Amino acid sequence: QQHCVSCHGPELQMNGLRLDRRADALRGGTQSDIGPGNADGSRLYHRLIDTKFGQRMPPAGPMKDAEIETLKEWIDQGAAWPDELSGEVPTPAADSDASALMSAIRQGDQPAIDRVLRDAPHAVRRRGPDAATPLMSAALYGDAALVKRLLALGADPDARDTAGATALMWAAPDRGKMQLLLDAGADVNARSDAGRSALVVVGGIVGAADALKLLLDYGADPSPWTASEPSPLREAARVNDSEMFRLLFERAGR
Repeated sequence: QQHCVSCHGPELQMNGLRLDRRADALRGGTQSDIGPGNADGSRLYHRLIDTKFGQRMPPAGPMKDAEIETLKEWIDQGAAWPDELSGEVPTPAADSDASALMSAIRQGDQPAIDRVLRDAPHAVRRRGPDAATPLMSAALYGDAALVKRLLALGADPDARDTAGATALMWAAPDRGKMQLLLDAGADVNARSDAGRSALVVVGGIVGAADALKLLLDYGADPSPWTASEPSPLREAARVNDSEMFRLLFERAGR
């Protein structure tokens, strides 16, 4: 918190590295930075003691030897990170009605969908496994009519699952379902915990130019927030879709 979080925390993640939350820190940035049980093999430790992997950190000046030694011992001892200090919000327990509705949607069981919505309409506002919602399941497995039905019952288009993904990302690249979500107020520029927006998701799908244009028309930002974040332009280049690349290149230049 004292030396690192200002550049690698909730507001800013230089080089894609976030150190205020356990899951992000142990996953690392562009590569794994913390190797539990092996400080000498951990990039994070070397950034504090030498220039093997770039400029010595933190930029304002080296940490005290005792602080570095504490960090080294912590990594060597397994990088234990208690749940209560993880910086992560506990995942709520899955609601049984929401879970039943999501299962019915995934299986395409229309009678079961109708039954849950009739007997437990509140299910559309509850969470299932991994904090996902029935609207997310409809966005992925259902059709536009079902997405519209759940929205009319009060489903939240901006709810996020444990990965920070929204129904708009789950719907990509289905243009019809995406437009319903956007018209219901879905945040076109929402980013998942991995920094992926719906535009990034669509940019990596060959032949999704119609969906990509829809997102751009609704104000999607084609530029990554930081240099280390996923870029829709790079995704379009990766899948060699020249139409999407052109659309993104033209919009980014405005």
